[in-house]
Amino acid sequence: MDIQNIVSQETARQDIYKSLANCYRLPEEVIFTDLATLSDQLSNLNSEAASYINRMQTEPDQSCDLELLQIEFTRLFIGPYSLPAPPYGSVYIEKERKVMGDSTIDVQQRYQNFGLDISKYFKEVPDHITAELEFMFFLTYKEIESILSNAPEQAQEMLLHQKSFHNDHLNIWIPDFTDCVIENAGTEFYRNLAKATRVFIAEDFEYLKSVSILATQG
Repeated sequence: MDIQNIVSQETARQDIYKSLANCYRLPEEVIFTDLATLSDQLSNLNSEAASYINRMQTEPDQSCDLELLQIEFTRLFIGPYSLPAPPYGSVYIEKERKVMGDSTIDVQQRYQNFGLDISKYFKEVPDHITAELEFMFFLTYKEIESILSNAPEQAQEMLLHQKSFHNDHLNIWIPDFTDCVIENAGTEFYRNLAKATRVFIAEDFEYLKSVSILATQG
């Protein structure tokens, strides 16, 4: 695969992670832009997840009712009385199903290794799904940056970081989390979002298990 095709593929992955992360924030009008990006880039990767995103855009549901989506988001992911689908990795990874366990500390350490910290405007713990997806966006961005700088070894290192983070975190807890969303969602919007997330994460994990950056710019 030549440089142009590699960059195109990795840019699709980067944009998917960023847009998925945004979809797990309290919905605002921009979420519909993120859905369009997801549809385009998942289709570019021939991902099975694209069909679920397309349903979110076309099926007659409450998907365009922003106020209803905000209510449903709050019920699923915030509470206050119950939390049908906790969006925190540690809840699914830790035996005690607790927030801020050892796995959370590991996530935070990985962020810090790259000089990253949780924004003061992001009122969540480090292993919130949005933070973890944005970390994958960051790692993919750094990979692309290395490719364009003709530094394939650095690009390969970024791929290894992505694979490690997937293996130790996302690939472990996203299946259980998305199962909870699918089971408890009151709208097809979040049910399809969960299905798309689960499929893409599984596909990307398989991709990372075998990919390597070998090409350099001529």
